[in-house]
Amino acid sequence: MEYTNEFELGWGAMAEQAGLKINRNGLYTYYEIPDIWENGWIMEVTPAEGLHVASAWFTAKEQIEYTMHIEKPCLWIFCIDQGSLTFTQRGKPARKLCPFTQLYISNGKPLRLSIAAGEPVCFTSLLIFDSWIETFLGANGISYPIRVSDAKHWLPAHVDTPLAMLVMEQLRWGVRGNRLPQLAYLCKAGELLCLFAHALDQARYKRQRRHYVTWENEQKLFRVRELIDKDPLNTPGTEALCQLAEMSESKLRIAFKALYGKPLYAYIREAVMKRAMQLLAYDELSIKNIAARCGYENPAKFTAAFKDVHGITPSAFRKGFGL
Repeated sequence: MEYTNEFELGWGAMAEQAGLKINRNGLYTYYEIPDIWENGWIMEVTPAEGLHVASAWFTAKEQIEYTMHIEKPCLWIFCIDQGSLTFTQRGKPARKLCPFTQLYISNGKPLRLSIAAGEPVCFTSLLIFDSWIETFLGANGISYPIRVSDAKHWLPAHVDTPLAMLVMEQLRWGVRGNRLPQLAYLCKAGELLCLFAHALDQARYKRQRRHYVTWENEQKLFRVRELIDKDPLNTPGTEALCQLAEMSESKLRIAFKALYGKPLYAYIREAVMKRAMQLLAYDELSIKNIAARCGYENPAKFTAAFKDVHGITPSAFRKGFGL
């Protein structure tokens, strides 16, 4: 099998195979959707060799199947707004990407990406090659555990954080509106990887042996976390979560905090506020509307919670991106 050329082309490698019309203008590339897709687009910025930042919104009439065979070690980072994207690789179970920030490590084996038909897809992605990471570290004269080989230690809890999502949103609107200079994309990509590594350091520092979680209970807690992330605005009550985890309420709360480093209620609030950040992109929704969707009758309390999680108010977020 021949290698596909994601290193140079990013999403352009798939675009060429799918027959998308490709329009390049300096660092920016716009992929026009062909007739086999209903509508939408993919926009991509390539600020440096081995680094591709993209934002996409489209609906496929038929299921899309694309196999990548990438020779060089790299990381795929996605922030999913909506839609169904599934990665399949030999020797590993198929992985359907959930909402919010997700990481996939490419190890040189063929990697199949499946996108479901008839379902709107919206995401932001970074494709980061190890060679770019080495260049980034060398240019700054530092050494930090953010290489592809280090990423195997990053768990979902280290990747899917409010700070990481804020960076992904900054990149999303930078790509869509050509709002960021070339250097900003380099800095933001480096910042994102450093946030992952720092979250791992913090988790190691905070871990308490007396609250050790068994592998079996980790799998149960993962189901709870996955259910929350799937639709945080409609998270089941504590009783239902306890049934899913097969734990008492006290055991669920203790084990969840031990594994993910934060109380269950705090994790749910963060998930709600991450979804709220995505909803701010919808022009037809006022902040009052979004507050109500998130379960807040009082918009002021919603604003306070949003700022507590993201460090910025909803109105300031919209103003900062011209939304």
